[in-house]
Amino acid sequence: MKPQIHSFRMFLRQIWNDEMLAAVFIAPLLVACLIRFGVPSLESLLCSYFHQRAVLSEYYLLFDLFLSILTPYMFCFASAMVMLTEYDENMTNYMAVTPIGRKGYLISRLVFPSVISLFVSLLLMHWFTLTIWQFPVTVLICFLNCILSIVTSLFIFSFSHNRVEGLAMGKLSALIIAGLPVPFFLFTKVQYLFFFLPSFWIAKLCLTKNMLFFLPAIVISAVWVWALYRKFSLKLI
Repeated sequence: MKPQIHSFRMFLRQIWNDEMLAAVFIAPLLVACLIRFGVPSLESLLCSYFHQRAVLSEYYLLFDLFLSILTPYMFCFASAMVMLTEYDENMTNYMAVTPIGRKGYLISRLVFPSVISLFVSLLLMHWFTLTIWQFPVTVLICFLNCILSIVTSLFIFSFSHNRVEGLAMGKLSALIIAGLPVPFFLFTKVQYLFFFLPSFWIAKLCLTKNMLFFLPAIVISAVWVWALYRKFSLKLI
């Protein structure tokens, strides 16, 4: 474990020395404040303007879901950017043949940031949500979002050759979380066309409170990780 921790410290130093990536780590807190304090204020203004009792409040849960996935997504996006930098500098293959190994490299670049993002996400969900969440459900959703963010990171790294392409792939990878709003706006069976997105099942779980939706969420996430890890491994050869 010591080599992995040493590798993770290197990862943190790279984040610290890169202003853009450091900003990525701060962004979840800023967005959390915006959601917690900005959305209710906007709701009041809209209700007053349109003379309605509710405009956005029906979608407060959707705002909370975006908040829950934001931290792991941002952390894993930064991880992908660091890995692409190391790939450009041929450091990735070098580290894969050191005592850290490919597995240790993956742990230090994806697992450690994901675990940290889980705890940060729990804190943000405790203080900044617009709806009331039970703690076990919050842990479950943050855990699923962490796995989903690993999918995003593997996707960005596997299909990019440098950081510029990584930024473009980062925008494209946001489609993976596009399943979140689907159950809120599509009420017919047409919504199941998005079954291949784990985020769709995460939203279904929260919206219906049916824990059975945990199963497709975790299985489909595992399939994405398996498929992208194969391409990730080929890139490290």
